[in-house]
Amino acid sequence: MKLARLLSLTGLSIFLYTPIIVVLGSSFNGPRQMAFPPQDPSISWYTNFFSDTSWTTSLFNSIVIAVFSSTFATVIALVTALLLWQKDSKLHQTFVGAVSLPFLLPGIVFAVSISLVTASLGLLGSLVGIILGHTALLVAIPLVTARLGLAQIEQIQVEAAKLMGYSDRQILTKLVIPIIRPYLVAGALFSLIISMNEYIVAFMVSGFSIETLPIKIYNSQRYGFEPTLSVGTMVYMMFSLVLLSYIAASGKLWSLLGIKES
Repeated sequence: MKLARLLSLTGLSIFLYTPIIVVLGSSFNGPRQMAFPPQDPSISWYTNFFSDTSWTTSLFNSIVIAVFSSTFATVIALVTALLLWQKDSKLHQTFVGAVSLPFLLPGIVFAVSISLVTASLGLLGSLVGIILGHTALLVAIPLVTARLGLAQIEQIQVEAAKLMGYSDRQILTKLVIPIIRPYLVAGALFSLIISMNEYIVAFMVSGFSIETLPIKIYNSQRYGFEPTLSVGTMVYMMFSLVLLSYIAASGKLWSLLGIKES
């Protein structure tokens, strides 16, 4: 039984990590082609990535969009979660469903819809338009983590705070927010990662005027598969790894998976 489990985990690890190793290796390939194992290993393509303004601009655009959209999505999610936590009415449940709907729709359906909305607002082909689209898409993620955080708050804690003379505002700022802060941060970071990787909405709303990192990687494939593509992929993967490591280190993974903490 132990041998079967070990073989299963080994096979799963190989399946998951082999593509990462191949991409990493090809990013160090010396010649102007993606090959694994790398031939004449070199870091020249990393130098090329960070010295080419088209790549650095696309990376900067992705970071700006991800930071603003994840921040706005987290704020909307927090307000929505608090409304539902304070009063679980059908109206609030409907509102939760409405803000979660974009994430549940097929990507292309939502992308077409948001592109029409941004076009009507004159925001097609702008960073603001992409941020608007990503915000609407991502709200569901911090909403889930915020509600998981609020589930950790016992009613007796709220009643004790009231007995101590805390106002509703003090209960919110001194009791609720400190408890759910790790969950909000985790939701915001998950949103940040997804926004950095999101392609369909960004492509439909950019109107060929703005390139994010995923769009740049895709467009660059038209001119041949060179190691710079692998470098761009590794930059995103390292970015995601750092954020996921922070979430793991926060010690809230069980709650984020929906398992109530003891």
